[in-house]
This record gives sequence, C-alpha cells and structure tokens, in this order.
Amino acid sequence: MDLGLKGKVVIVTGGSRGIGRAATKAFLREGASVMLASLRRESVETAAKELASSGRVEGMTCDVASETDVERLVKETVRRFGRLDVMVANAGVADPYKNLADTTVAEWDRMIAVHMRGTFLCGREAARAMRDVKIHGRIVTISSTSAFECDPLGGSYNAAKAGIVGLTRSMAIDFADWGIRVNSVAPGWIHTDMSTPDLPPRGTSIENLGVLGRAGEADEVAAAILFLASDACDFMTGTTLFVDGGQTIVAPKMRW
Repeated sequence: MDLGLKGKVVIVTGGSRGIGRAATKAFLREGASVMLASLRRESVETAAKELASSGRVEGMTCDVASETDVERLVKETVRRFGRLDVMVANAGVADPYKNLADTTVAEWDRMIAVHMRGTFLCGREAARAMRDVKIHGRIVTISSTSAFECDPLGGSYNAAKAGIVGLTRSMAIDFADWGIRVNSVAPGWIHTDMSTPDLPPRGTSIENLGVLGRAGEADEVAAAILFLASDACDFMTGTTLFVDGGQTIVAPKMRW
C-alpha cells in the first residue's frame, strides 16, 4: 500500500531513540525526508549518522518545552528542506513515578512542560508553517494508555498524557479549516530503553497484559504513526489510535 509519503518532509521530536527512532526509520523507508530532534546533541548526531544510509535525515537539538527551540526547529526544517508536511510530537519523559503527595512542583512542572507545552508548541508551529503555504499537513501526537487507565504512582504522567488527548482534539478543530489533520497514537507497554527495565524479556508471555499477552515493539507503534501521517487517514482527525495489544480492553490490569 502506497502511503503517499515519498518526498514528504517530516519532523520527529524525540527521534533519536525508542519510538521516535523507529518512526524516523519507517518514514525514511517510505521515501520521506526527516528532521529528527532530541534534547542531547550527541544522541542527535549519532542517530542522524547511523540512519543516513536509509535516506535524507538531518538532526537538531531541541528542548520541546522551549518556545524558542521549537520555533527554531520548524523554521530551520523549512529552510533546509523547503517545506514541512508532517510533525510527529513524540518527545517525552517518564520519570519520576511516585505518589502525588510526594511529587515536587518542579517534577510536576517538568512533566507537564515536556508533554503538554511541548505538544502544543510543536503543533502550533507546524500548523503555522503549513498554513502559510497552504500545505494540508499532518500532526501526530503521542499519548498513552495511561491517559485512560491510570498507572499507580504515575499521577503526573497520567495527567500529562490525558491532556495530550484533549489537546489533540482541540488542535484538530482549530486547524481543520487549513486542511490539517491532527491525530494521536496511544501506545501501551512497548519495549524501549525507557520501559524495558520494567518489562520481562522479549518473547515472555505476560499474564494479564492485554489480549495478546505481550509488550509491543517500537516498530509496531511506528506503523500507526505512519498511517496517521499519510493520505490514508484523510477522513480521520481528532482521534486516538490505540497500539496496546488489547491492554485497555481486559481486566484485571497488570500491577507491580
């Protein structure tokens, strides 16, 4: 199936590892050009170098919680590549997981800043760039099953991811007149460098973890991101697509 992504220009925040890196590789395989962004320069440079043989990929450091950084990311992408068709607002943090009674204001603010403000800024700047040249683009946000079934001790993360769901819907409404579609992916437990320490080894059956009884892979989430970035989802906007192996439809939930 041709997803119509050949020749498109994509930004992937948090693109140097995990789901973001898998998405970057998937876009490159489809013939898109990618600007991958991440907070750490060394991580960005290493990822861009390692993926260079797969297609045109460049990298920039970016703190998505910084308005100046996100504005620079979008403007520099348009300057280097000539346009922007897809924004994947993937950057996120998971720590700390602790009782809300013990969560500091600084910890709360950072979680909300990276997820909520970061997604807002990426969506806003991408929409402005697309609107100005009449590109009917795609914005893909990354929520989580934690927005719908709250993780114990994950209060700030749960709240931030739930906020992304509402923000996605609002952006879908506000950007619709410009032909911009905005949708979200909600991964369940996925093997990445952030989550793997909490999961059994690959190939292990995990009791009560969804209908499929296993954690997912970053490539499986990347496939959903590609779909929402493509012309195939032209009649979808403001929706959240679960990639969780049926995790959210069965009980009891996994606890540890």
